[in-house]
Amino acid sequence: MKDQQLSASYQTLVNRTNPKLMTHDDQNPYSSKLILIIDSVPEMQRALTMTLASFGANKVEFATRPGDAMAKLARYSFDIVLCDFDLGNGYDGLHLLEEAKTRNLLKQSCVFMIVSGERRSQRVLAAAELEPDGYLIKPFTGEQLRVRLDRAMRRREAFRCVDDALKQNDLLVAINSCNDRISQGDEFALDFMRLRGSLSLKIGDYLSAKSLYEEVMAIKAQPWAQLGLAKSLTQLKQYDEAKVMFDEVLSKNGRVMEAYDWLAKLYEAQNDMSAAQETLENAVQLSPLAIRRQKELAEVAVQNHDYDTAERALKKTIDVAKYSVYRAVEDYAALARVQIAKGDLQSANQTAGTVRREFRHNPVAEWMATIIDSQVFKKQGQPHRGRELLDEAIKRMPELEEKLSQQAKMELIQACYAQGREDVGNSMVQQIVRNNHDNQHVLERLTRIYEQVDRLEVGKQLIAENVQSVVDINNQAVRLAQSGQLEDAVQMFMQAVEELPQNQQILLNAVNAILAMVHRKGWHETHMAHAYHFLERVRQMDALNGKYQKLQHSYRQVIEQHGKQQWTPVLPKTEEELAAEAAAAEEAAAQAAALKANKGKPVPAPGKTVS
Repeated sequence: MKDQQLSASYQTLVNRTNPKLMTHDDQNPYSSKLILIIDSVPEMQRALTMTLASFGANKVEFATRPGDAMAKLARYSFDIVLCDFDLGNGYDGLHLLEEAKTRNLLKQSCVFMIVSGERRSQRVLAAAELEPDGYLIKPFTGEQLRVRLDRAMRRREAFRCVDDALKQNDLLVAINSCNDRISQGDEFALDFMRLRGSLSLKIGDYLSAKSLYEEVMAIKAQPWAQLGLAKSLTQLKQYDEAKVMFDEVLSKNGRVMEAYDWLAKLYEAQNDMSAAQETLENAVQLSPLAIRRQKELAEVAVQNHDYDTAERALKKTIDVAKYSVYRAVEDYAALARVQIAKGDLQSANQTAGTVRREFRHNPVAEWMATIIDSQVFKKQGQPHRGRELLDEAIKRMPELEEKLSQQAKMELIQACYAQGREDVGNSMVQQIVRNNHDNQHVLERLTRIYEQVDRLEVGKQLIAENVQSVVDINNQAVRLAQSGQLEDAVQMFMQAVEELPQNQQILLNAVNAILAMVHRKGWHETHMAHAYHFLERVRQMDALNGKYQKLQHSYRQVIEQHGKQQWTPVLPKTEEELAAEAAAAEEAAAQAAALKANKGKPVPAPGKTVS
């Protein structure tokens, strides 16, 4: 039949979303499954397609390269992914799985299976923190594939109840679904406990995560539960207990890479930077292609003034990220900064050239290359030329600001302090601190910049003063809310949001005050529209923020209580928007009057004539 002949083509994906073109056999679970095969070998693609077709799977798509695979995963909702272990250029199926999970491209019910021609991959996969649903060693029979898929699909089907919530980053709803399945004594209750633990960690509910992992450990010493408990203890600053657990995990299996990452994080929290670096160096020897880990090693090595290690790690980062979504101009800027610190100005100059060549027509890349050039000229004994280039970058910043990452801004801050533009550096630090006053990671990075430019004490004072100013504003508004002066509290938070539009705590506290006021005083169209837009702003910055998750849930409850499910939140127009509209209306009226006076002939623009 015509529909069954559509296989490895765009049509299979179209059919997936067009019920009229799909056939469905309730007795055959594979007939409705959308499958992605990721393999660069055409013969293997054909063999797998024929094998899948033999048990009713005919909606099959192919990807030959990681980039193609990520594009298809981003566009379509696959039920099964069969991925070759070796994807070329040192990139493997586990890296692709990690990238897909990080970007939230796989639904929880999707089966992800690794296919490999080497038995050594079993050892790698057995230790993977992002476990696939299984692996097949070539050659294998169709029956072996079906048995593995049947088993994995049966387990994954149980997770359909959380697919939508996780796709929408609605983690509290997903956690509640997990709790329901656990309390019902579900066949896969342990798997739901594992998922719930990871979700609790994501939203920062470390006490709940700790309690859950302890419950699992009391039943059976599961390696994932021991690792999860160690993470929870780290976040709760119970470092000694956490370290013992990480060491135990690694003594049992030295390839649990996540344990190295968290152990390094623990050492950093204790300011033992040499131990943190040693831990990360051990990790990258075992797993050299993890971009995030290489970047962390570079950052720690810079703090230890080990610029050779930092340079190697950044070069590896750039090399591995070159063909992935993680390719970032900021990594090149960090590499150039390390090369300048080493006194290798020729290499730094080459790095700036590479930025311009590989990110052609990218204004942010050109801007960052200009900052690198300014630093190189200063070190070469041409401070005036360096300052000219720095001033040029400063001048261009307002037009690029919305496109600049925080790391990019920090590169400019460091250059400003190194070249006598303290005024700009101070202003930028003030803005970053006031919008991130409770983000310890950001504050520590700024502190390190001050240390590197020999301004540590001055920098600490500037950071502390700006943190305190935000705390004072926040506390004053919170006290008003606690004393029942909700309208005054809302007004104060609204003013604070105007001043600090990217401060997540201020935004969320403003939402909290609005919801409390509406609960007590009744529906308020404008304030609820603001609450919606504040929540949306936080979602774009950090959708996993635990307080955001809770307030998003509360916001929906208020909407339902007032029967406003169909309501569209529209903010009132600002004074600037009203003024612009009035000016436009006035101009239109003048044009109409002139047209009328000219008896319908076009009115010439100033300096032009109409023929």
